[in-house]
Amino acid sequence: MGIARLILRRITTSVIVVLIFVVLGAVLFWFGGGPRYVLEGIFAARLQQPVHLAADPEWRWGKQQLRITLVGLRVGSAAHPQFSASRLMVALGWHSLLHGQMQPRQIVLDAPVLNGPWKGGGSVGGAVLSLPVKMIVRDGTLRWPNVVGHALSLTAVNGQVLATGPSRLVGDWHWRGKVGRWHFAAEMAPAVVARNISLQVGTTIDPMLLQVAIPTLQSTVKDMVVPTLRIRWQARGHGQAHLRLQALRLNMAQSQLAVQDGALIVGDELALQVRAVDLNWKVLRGHLAYQVTIRRLPQLATRWGLPLPKLTDPDALQRLTSTGTVQLDNPHFQWIVTQGELDHSAWMGKISGTWRPLAIDVNLSVARLNLGRYLPAPQAGNAARLPALPQQWPVTGEIHVAKLLWGKMRARDLIIRSTSSKAQP
Repeated sequence: MGIARLILRRITTSVIVVLIFVVLGAVLFWFGGGPRYVLEGIFAARLQQPVHLAADPEWRWGKQQLRITLVGLRVGSAAHPQFSASRLMVALGWHSLLHGQMQPRQIVLDAPVLNGPWKGGGSVGGAVLSLPVKMIVRDGTLRWPNVVGHALSLTAVNGQVLATGPSRLVGDWHWRGKVGRWHFAAEMAPAVVARNISLQVGTTIDPMLLQVAIPTLQSTVKDMVVPTLRIRWQARGHGQAHLRLQALRLNMAQSQLAVQDGALIVGDELALQVRAVDLNWKVLRGHLAYQVTIRRLPQLATRWGLPLPKLTDPDALQRLTSTGTVQLDNPHFQWIVTQGELDHSAWMGKISGTWRPLAIDVNLSVARLNLGRYLPAPQAGNAARLPALPQQWPVTGEIHVAKLLWGKMRARDLIIRSTSSKAQP
């Protein structure tokens, strides 16, 4: 009996000693920054980037939820961080945690900074946590290095995004040395990604510079689907433009874009309609059918920085129409004009070739061409001369002119042939 008590006492003493060491180890782990190092390791493994926390996480245990606050979060290197936030608070419901789900009730981001594009294996929004019921952004910043050749910055971003209900974000934008204000609003819904999406971008001079409206944004397994997209651009002194797309389907993973029907109108100078668009912009492969009308080509060329030679008739090149198809298969292209008109002269044919290296083959038919509208007519007794071609001339093919007028010259069924020069483009 005494021996049994002695053994029991030793076992009890050993258990107590072990428990003391466990408790002591837990205390040292907790106050020695152990939770911070564990979270940094978990985040780094999921995001595939270095993760740093300036201080230990703060834990608040409530009856219905657990609140975790991270101070001084940084993703990426100290010299070039991808994402940072002075404070990030996540509220997790006990019910979801007990069922093994990381469904945040709320995420609050104080002074978040995202330097895009994201280069890690995960994403800030969904690599570790699923989308929250409510996300609040305070004084956020987004920097994107290359948007049409210039850096874009969104600063002073404030607002909230709800999983279900109205969401709103506002802020300032900086691009190409210009600044302005932007507003974003949408209604999030479970069955679709969002409804009634609107984006308004403005400046002090043009508060309604750009307006984007998407009635419904849907998501399938692979694609983002936009049944209707409308964009309006209006700048004081520079006219306005309207873009409308129907049945837009976008797959970012495969770099694919499809549009059933679209129209672009720029003032009264350009009217473009496209149909059956299917494009892979990464490998430059796709096709489309189009119909375009361009007015006042010399003025447009000057505005876009494209020099044109001085024309004999200042009213020439005032209207160009074309209907046809475009086919891309990198590096090949094919442009077929089924019906066209330039200055009341009908034209049709095919232009094809490659752009690496640049080689263009032309096969066009023109019903009637009056060169006198574009080039000075030859003087009596002098041979007619066309402008000299550049030494590097990658264009081959022929143009068949049914009727040619040039001053007093008259010609029918004229064929203009072109052979490429020996110089490489």
